[in-house]
Amino acid sequence: MEPPIILHHFEGSLFSEKIVWTLSIKKLKWTSVIVSPISKQRPLLQLLVHGYRRVPILQIGSDIFIDTKLIMEELERRYPEPSIFPKRNGSDKSDKGLSLAMSTWVDNYIFSSTFILLPIGSKEPTKPKLFSTKEFVEDRSSLIGAPINVEKRASERSYHLDKIRISLDWIELQFSDDRDWFLDTPYPGIADIHVAMNLWFYDILQIAKEVANSKLYPKTYSWLSRFLKYVKSNGIKPEKISGEEALEIAKKFKPFNGGKMKIEQDPNDINKRKLGDNVIIVPDDYGKTPVIGKIVSLSNSRIGIRPHVVDKTGIEVVTWFPRAGYVIKPDNGLIGVGKL
Repeated sequence: MEPPIILHHFEGSLFSEKIVWTLSIKKLKWTSVIVSPISKQRPLLQLLVHGYRRVPILQIGSDIFIDTKLIMEELERRYPEPSIFPKRNGSDKSDKGLSLAMSTWVDNYIFSSTFILLPIGSKEPTKPKLFSTKEFVEDRSSLIGAPINVEKRASERSYHLDKIRISLDWIELQFSDDRDWFLDTPYPGIADIHVAMNLWFYDILQIAKEVANSKLYPKTYSWLSRFLKYVKSNGIKPEKISGEEALEIAKKFKPFNGGKMKIEQDPNDINKRKLGDNVIIVPDDYGKTPVIGKIVSLSNSRIGIRPHVVDKTGIEVVTWFPRAGYVIKPDNGLIGVGKL
């Protein structure tokens, strides 16, 4: 029996939507576990991720996949057709390298401005009340490692709108030949997913309407409407389960998908890491809560660890991280094995 595809996410999450769209393009059945947007209010999820703070999280049996880039990669590996790297129209090649590189442009350049424009701490009645709650402001301040200064964010607004406008200019230029999809493919792929993410969010919250609108960028917004219709029509409504049910599923399956995933050892690792080494893994940007464990698989693109606290929880999991975007340090004993 194959374990279900379980997505731990909260509704309206910008990065979670990337995975939902990936599942839709691939027409995959999946299971949803709704978690709180506040990190401290996810105790059950912590039994699987052991310190990691961000969502979404993909659970397949007792294999736990961290970060949207790795989640999308894993879904592609397991379910290669239809690919999220479709070939260009009239060609036998796909722009896979370009598609992957675009995630850096979107997640770093565009999203950094999207985050500043979020109405965190705002008392505007038209914005979701969640953003103004003390718990949310404190959580996001802790996540980025500094107090959120509402006045400073407001003073920087014009600069970040400029950044967004520049990217929208580029996107509009890409559609100047009236192609259907971002990389001129027969159906949308990962490039469309990456680019649509922030634009969809602007529309949901109306946080950049001065520049992000269909009057200024008609071809871009025509594509966005086409994309959202596509993923909606292809998507399969998920089964919803509780966090407790997800933990029971993790207990029923062994890591490495019961032996269907390979144990790897990167022969060219410049730091000479090897299976069995104890390491500390933290994101290289924000949310730098360490996850500590023993390496059980290491390739040039990902690392799988058995968190030390698995012995205390009794839920045997392997937590998988992409190597890009994360710092992997040897555990020299100064931090220890950590606590839930």
